[in-house]
Parts: sequence; C-alpha cells; structure tokens
Amino acid sequence: MRRQGLLSASGILLLGLVVLMTLHEWDTSLPGDRDKVLSAPAIIATDVSAKAFNEKDGSLQYHLTADTLTQYDHDTRTQLSKPVLKMANDQGSWTIISEQGQVLDNNDLIVFSGQVSAKNKAKKITLDSDELRFYSDANTVEAPDNATLTFESGHTQAGSMSADLNTGVLTLDKGVKSEFQAPPGS
Repeated sequence: MRRQGLLSASGILLLGLVVLMTLHEWDTSLPGDRDKVLSAPAIIATDVSAKAFNEKDGSLQYHLTADTLTQYDHDTRTQLSKPVLKMANDQGSWTIISEQGQVLDNNDLIVFSGQVSAKNKAKKITLDSDELRFYSDANTVEAPDNATLTFESGHTQAGSMSADLNTGVLTLDKGVKSEFQAPPGS
C-alpha cells in the first residue's frame, strides 16, 4: 500500500510539472517584448475603400480610399498611406489627396499630411498645405499652418485656413496675401 501511495504522489507531481511546463511554453513573450506587443498593428489592410453616410438623411457624406490602412489596438491610431477623400454637398465636390493620413477621435477626425492637395474641379480651386484636418461630425476642414489657394486668375496664401463645408464660408488668417491677374480685355 505504501508503494502505491508513493507512486500516486509521484504521478501527481509529474503531471503538475508537465502542466507547468506546458503553460510556460504558451507564454511566448520574452522579457522586454511588451513594448513590441503594444506597438504592433492589429490590422493591416490594402486597397481600402470606406464610405460614411449622413445620419440625418442617409446621403453619402464622403468616400475614403487608401493604399494601406494600419490600425492599432492599444491606442486609437489608424494610419493611412496615400489617402484620397471625395466628398460632395450643395457647396460642390472636393477631392483631398495626401501622402499620409490618420483617422482619430472615433472616426470624427481625419488628418491628412505630407503634400496635401484639395481640389474642386467645378470651381477651379486648388488648396495646397502640409496638413489638412477634416472634421466629419461638423463637416469642416482646417489647415492649421500655411495654406495656398490657387484660382483660375491668381492665388492666395494664408498662415491658417478653415472652411465650413455646409455653408461654403472660408476663413483665412495669419498674414493673408493675394495676387490676382486682371481678366483679358479689362
């Protein structure tokens, strides 16, 4: 009897040791890898296309495409490479193109950066800036730093710019300078 008890105790100890070794193998992260886990992307998608619709009437608010979308779990970052945003309303149709972008604030803010260009072909207006922010909830656009508006007959430079896309009101600030050419035959 004594021998059977000793074998049972040895078997239980051996089983416990095997379980501990197995659990230890499942924890594959090494010391110091925590930063890598926290900064690793959760999703990487290519050739992305997303549409947002107006909550009031269901109309298309904007269509966003990007070469690559990278989303992170441990913070609210969603990064875009070569994003293109197309939007249209009563004030006209605009297309924003940039090198990079970030979607922030629960998808209410899209920040375009790196040679940003916004164009309205119908009105023949182009806006160039290093950064442009689109606030989808308010339907406004803002260039916090230098912005250049190019028209058919001239251009305007400003230290900052904001626009309400619902009303079409454009506000320029910080050293606004305009140059226009008189139409031929004036």
